[in-house]
Amino acid sequence: MDDQNLAPTTAQAAEPARRRRKLLALGAGGLVLGIGAVVTMAAWTDTEVATGDFAAGSFGLQSSADGADFADHDTSAEALTISFGDLAQNLSPTDSATAVYAVRLDPASTYGADVTGVVEASGAAADNLTYTVQQVDDIDGSTAQGTLVSSESVQATGSHDLFTLDALSDVVYLKVTVTADEDLAQGETATVLWTLTGESTTSL
Repeated sequence: MDDQNLAPTTAQAAEPARRRRKLLALGAGGLVLGIGAVVTMAAWTDTEVATGDFAAGSFGLQSSADGADFADHDTSAEALTISFGDLAQNLSPTDSATAVYAVRLDPASTYGADVTGVVEASGAAADNLTYTVQQVDDIDGSTAQGTLVSSESVQATGSHDLFTLDALSDVVYLKVTVTADEDLAQGETATVLWTLTGESTTSL
C-alpha cells in the first residue's frame, strides 16, 4: 500500500479549523442577538399627568321694601311685606293702592337671572281685585320705564316674563298697583302673594 495515500492533504487538514471558526462565528452571532433582545425589552417610559378642580356657581334673588335693606324672602312664610298705605285697608269700589319694592341679585351670585312672576290670592275680595306691575326708576316710583303686567286679576294663573338681571349692580324697582272693581263688597278681605322666580343665565 502506498503510504502517500494515507497522509492527509493540506486541504483536508485545514477543514476542521474552518468548521471551528464557523461554529465560533455562529455562537458569537447568537450572543449578539441575545443581548439585542434584552435591550429592547428594557425600554424606558415616562408619563405626564394633568388634573382640574371643579365647583358649581351660584345665584339668588333678594328683595327690599325700601331699596336699601335687601334680604332673601324665599317662602310665603318669609315673604317681604310691602306697604300699600292706609288705603289698602279701607278700599271702596274702583280705588287703587300702590307700593314699590326692589329686587336684585344676591351679592354672592356668579350668574345672572331671567326673572318671571306669578300671583296667587285668597279671601272673599280676591275676585274683585286686579293688579298692574310697572318697572320704575327708583323706590319712589315717580317715573315708569314700562308696564310688565297690565291689569290682570289677582286670581290669574300662569307666569309672566318680567325682567333680566345681568350684573350684581342691577336693581329693578317694581311698582305694583292693586285696583278694586265696582263689585267689591263691604267687609271683604284678601291676601295677595307675588312670587318672583329667577332662572340662571350667563356667568357674571
